[in-house]
Amino acid sequence: MSQNQDFQPLTPQLGIAGSSYQLQMGKVNNFWAIRLVKGSTVLASKVYKDSGDEIPLGNHLTGWALSVIAIPNINPYQIQKTIGFIRQKALRAIEDQKHAKKTAGKAESQSVTLDKVPDNVQIKRPQVSGWVKEDEKPSQGKVAASELSPALAASNSSATGRTEGSASYRGKNLKQIPAGEGFIPTPKKSEVKTTGQASVSSTQLQEILKRLNSLEHIVNDLEADNIELRKELQSLKAAINSKK
Repeated sequence: MSQNQDFQPLTPQLGIAGSSYQLQMGKVNNFWAIRLVKGSTVLASKVYKDSGDEIPLGNHLTGWALSVIAIPNINPYQIQKTIGFIRQKALRAIEDQKHAKKTAGKAESQSVTLDKVPDNVQIKRPQVSGWVKEDEKPSQGKVAASELSPALAASNSSATGRTEGSASYRGKNLKQIPAGEGFIPTPKKSEVKTTGQASVSSTQLQEILKRLNSLEHIVNDLEADNIELRKELQSLKAAINSKK
């Protein structure tokens, strides 16, 4: 790793029991990386460009740590435990980042509801300026001549030949619309849409299935790493016993 500022940590620095060294995992240019730290000094680091998006196996990380730590009699099991912890924390950090990208922007959207106007509230209408004369008695089909304009009164006199003080007119009788017999108005039923809820439930189910598959993959990797490390540990013990 050429520059430490390119390292994006995904885990805290976890110490190795029985030593003053610490291990930390992260990414460099979207590649998985691990580094050995002592205090604030980075002693060694490695970038796994061949693994792609998949996190490196635990035995590969443990083998690299054993090769760079300058302690001859260090217990490999302590390194294995530290590697297992930082792998789990790194995987959890990646899952949290993916979940945050999917849910980005959803928290900002809010449902807006319109307030209903109460029935007892009177709507203010603009008042008409001016003066309107109100009839004291409703007319019975006759209009007084004094209320007509001079031109209209003269035209009525020439047309009818009458000079009475009033002019009669015919009013049209409007027919009343009969109410249908047996007609019962049916109120419109409000439709309840449930497609949104169904889509949300299916999305949550897909997220749960993806999370379950990821956890199964992690468990399988850990079991495989434990088997390989047990074999290596037994071989190391056998080599030590043979030298004794």
